[in-house]
Amino acid sequence: MYGYGSYGICIDPGFDPHILPYLDRGMVYVLANIRGGGEMGRHWYEEQGKYLTKRNTFLDFVACAEHLIEEGITAPDRLAIEGRSAGGLLVGAVLNMRPDLFRVAVAGVPFVDVMNSMCDPSIPLTTGEWEEW
Repeated sequence: MYGYGSYGICIDPGFDPHILPYLDRGMVYVLANIRGGGEMGRHWYEEQGKYLTKRNTFLDFVACAEHLIEEGITAPDRLAIEGRSAGGLLVGAVLNMRPDLFRVAVAGVPFVDVMNSMCDPSIPLTTGEWEEW
């Protein structure tokens, strides 16, 4: 299950040849469209998925995982999750919230130390992100 949920960015489904080996082995690939992303409009991002409502992003991802398990599509001992950059923040957060739901996690270039990172203006791109976080 892949998630991002930040900056109002839409993760639209589409053909990705890198996913084919998973599908060929009988795996299911899921894009979790969660608050913080833009799939349901600007409101979903601006008012539902950043600042004090950022936790909604994490809760939505957990809800997606729970739904896949409840529907019998997967089980916690077979569920892998992935996120990169702000999606790595998502992966770190949900692992801490619900470690019982996931077997494997890939956090690519994870943004997991938000407070220290945002307080250091010498880190590239940091000052431009102050309003986001």
